[in-house]
Amino acid sequence: MVRPVLVGLLIASAALNLIVYLTYLATSFGHNDFRLYYAGAEVGLRYGWSHIYDVKLHQLAVAALQPAGPWYALLTPAPITWVVAPLTALGYPAAYWVWVGLSAVVLAAAVLYARPRQHSLGLYLLWWAALGPLWFSAYEGQVTILAAAGLLTGWRMLESRRDFLGGAILAVALFKPYLVLLLPLALLVSGRTRALLGFMAVALVAAVGMLLTLHPDGIQGYAATLLAPQASGERARTLGVIVGNGPAVIAIRTLVVFAVIAVAVQARRTNVAWPVVVSGLLGSFLFATYWHPQDYLALDAAAAMVLAAGPLEVGVMVAIAVAVVSALTNPFTTHQNAVAWVVLAILFLGFLAVRSLRRAGPPPASAPSPV
Repeated sequence: MVRPVLVGLLIASAALNLIVYLTYLATSFGHNDFRLYYAGAEVGLRYGWSHIYDVKLHQLAVAALQPAGPWYALLTPAPITWVVAPLTALGYPAAYWVWVGLSAVVLAAAVLYARPRQHSLGLYLLWWAALGPLWFSAYEGQVTILAAAGLLTGWRMLESRRDFLGGAILAVALFKPYLVLLLPLALLVSGRTRALLGFMAVALVAAVGMLLTLHPDGIQGYAATLLAPQASGERARTLGVIVGNGPAVIAIRTLVVFAVIAVAVQARRTNVAWPVVVSGLLGSFLFATYWHPQDYLALDAAAAMVLAAGPLEVGVMVAIAVAVVSALTNPFTTHQNAVAWVVLAILFLGFLAVRSLRRAGPPPASAPSPV
């Protein structure tokens, strides 16, 4: 009886997501984030890559796109403009659809590669269709889709001990570095040295490329963009705003670091990768100073890892909870939804840490045998 109800709810959520997605396309196509990548690529091609974070040039490039929309600062690292640059030959609208289509294909391949073997493939794909951040990312043309694909693929490779390549693919998430702030720590403590080397190799190549193309002025412009005050709506989704930036949030984040370390230490003994990546993603979310609605897709990917490799009951419970808070239409207000995500992240990271500490403890003493 439970399964038909669950399937019905997932179908209803997926259908509502589709309706909301089509509404966004019809009414707010000129507001998507892909415009910012595209405009940055145009600035780089026209004026030099050191100018992509020049506010005036970027504003002019965004304003020239049709349909017109508001300007937002380009917060993504420079490599996104290099990737998008070839698409500028198509013109903006065509480039948008090619980008979204290619991103969807890459994520679909990663979702299938990382699929759980103990669950129905159809139900698993339906669960993904019920996740609002996926649809919102598609509307925005967000690189978060590629980041989620990299996380899923990289994790699955770690599980099969292809650590260097797995770490390098995990580094795709560095298009949005705050998604994986604590992942290098988790890889290091868990003994996944080769994975960390792969991750850092990609990070180093990207960093050197940015230094060579942006030059000091461009680096200074990017730093100024990152340090500028973020929109209150984006900061409102973070632990710091929900709890208050004071001693409480410092204490919680300190415990978060210890929790990530505890999980990684236990994973070092078991050679299991999913707790390492999942705890790193949860911890990164709780450390982030700003968070966009589409960024929850990284946490959806973490839930998919638990569903595929974690304990059966835990995986199902996490998948259901994530489907509820991920829905584009749910009974929560925006603030309540943000609080729900933070509470879910704290509870699940705490569960992983306690589970690791219990397993790390000495075995219980056996009862003396009768004489």
